[in-house]
Order: sequence, then C-alpha cells, then structure tokens
Amino acid sequence: MNSYLTSRKNRLITVLKLVLAMALAGSSVVAGKILVSSMPVFLSTFFTLLVALLCLLPFMRGKMAEVKQLSGRQWVYLFLQGLCGIVLFRVFTLYGLKYTGALQAGVITGTTPAVLAALSFYMLKEPISRGSAVGVACAVAGCILVNQGGTDHVSTHYLLGGMLVMLAVISESLFTIFRKRIADSVSAIVNTTVLIFCSLVILLIPATIEGIHYARVPGFHDILVILYYGVFATVIAYLLWTSAVGQVDGATAGAATAAMPASAVLLAALLLNEPLGLKHFGGFMLVVAGILTTSCWPAAQSLNSVIKPNSDDRIPESPQVLTK
Repeated sequence: MNSYLTSRKNRLITVLKLVLAMALAGSSVVAGKILVSSMPVFLSTFFTLLVALLCLLPFMRGKMAEVKQLSGRQWVYLFLQGLCGIVLFRVFTLYGLKYTGALQAGVITGTTPAVLAALSFYMLKEPISRGSAVGVACAVAGCILVNQGGTDHVSTHYLLGGMLVMLAVISESLFTIFRKRIADSVSAIVNTTVLIFCSLVILLIPATIEGIHYARVPGFHDILVILYYGVFATVIAYLLWTSAVGQVDGATAGAATAAMPASAVLLAALLLNEPLGLKHFGGFMLVVAGILTTSCWPAAQSLNSVIKPNSDDRIPESPQVLTK
C-alpha cells in the first residue's frame, strides 16, 4: 500500500512539473508578442537564449564528463531538439504574432496533443485511436474558428499568423519526440544546456545580421521581458519538461500541454487587454475538447485493460501497473 501511494505521489509530482512547464511556455506567447513590437525576431530570440545559457552554466559544474561521453546519435537528437523546440518554435511563433493576436496564438497552441498524437503515429508507430482522431478534428475546428477575421485583409493576416503558429506547434511536438528518444540516457540539465547552446549557434548569423541593422538600444522594458523569457519561459520551463516528459507516456504529456493555451489566453486578456470574444471562447472550448478526447480516451482504454481480470479472475497484485 505504501509503495502504491508513493508511486501515485511521484506520478502527481511529475504531471505537475509538466503542467507548470507548459504554463510558463504559454506565458512566452505574451512575452513574445511584447518583444516583436520593438525588436527583430532573431535578435530577440538570441538574447533570450543567451540569458538562459548564462543561467545554466553554473549548474554544469561536474557535468562536463557527461557531455564528453555523448554519442553521435545523442548529439543529433540534441541538435534536433534545439532546432525544433527552440529555434523553429520561437521563430514561427514570433513571426506569427506579427499577424495574429496572442490570444488567438494561445488557442492554436492547444492543438499540441492532437499534433503529437499524429506525429507519434508516423514516427513512433504508436496507434491512433478513434478518440485521438476525434480530438484532431476538434482541435482543427477550433483553430479555424478562432482565426476568422472581420475583413478579407484581416482574415488573410490572421490566416498567415495562424499557419505560422501552427508550424510552431508541429516543431514543439517534434521536440518532445526527440527528447523521449534520449530521455533515459541524457540528464535534464545537460539536455537543456546543450540544446540551448546548439540553438545559439544556429541563430548566430541571422541575429548578427539583424543586429547590424537594429538602430536602437533595447529599453528597460525590453530587457525585463528578455530576462523573464530567458529565465522563466526557457530555463525553468525546459528543465521541468525535460526532467519529467521521459517518465510518462505520450497521452499524459499531451494532456499537460493544455496548460499552455490556458495561460496564454488568460495572460493575453489580462496583460495585453486583447478582447475575449465568443469565437475565441468557442474555439478554445473546441481545442480543450480535442485535448481531453485525445488524452483521456486512450487512457481509458489502457485502464480498462488493466482492470480486466486475469484468467483466474484476480486483479494483478502490483499496483504499479496503474501508473504506466
């Protein structure tokens, strides 16, 4: 009984880490909206990652031996994590925010569970249940609804912005898949530090080009946002996610991403005064329905298989099977 309670407690802590990580990721949508109004995309992204790397370096003491032992395969997956989970995710998100609101972008990020389920089917050969298929349909419907503008000009911009944010969602989903491939062999601190370093290398040239043409010094307000983005929305968020995502299945990780659109929508309404209309509410509800359907339906099937009696009509003695 004690081992069962301990196992459930550990699982709860793991899920809370994932939810907090996604809530911080959702706040990055609002922080990004603020940054793109005054700074170029590549330059602002480079600065936030530089702050993150400087914060992580003190924690790398004693970890260099692990870095030196990384195999070629692990380096490839770390590079792909940096490319997809940071560079492409942020560039697509920040450029998308130039054409759409943070509130709309926040709702679109809620399609991550459905996208992750689809990519897992193609890349990891994980089957897609009927619940996952319904979830994908709901999520897509929510995206279409929330990106309906009032005029042709606005609609075109909203559609372009929505498509860019959707590409960011795909990149974020790929990041999760690549992390799960090496979660058992690379620690969270090394994983996060190396992928941020790889991201800085990728961004160095485009950020330098933008920096040459950027004719102003970042203001105090910009610096505060960069610090928040680097410390909270990057270091803490990625450490929490990379330390926990390898301990749960894809459905659980997908369910935790519901915190990202929720925090993005709430903060966009509170901090940016973006109007929360019926279409946003309806789209958000469709996305949430997609999240719940995608995440809970497979879980329910798994639970049914666990509680199904054995041939001798007894429940398996080990309660740990319930935490898988």
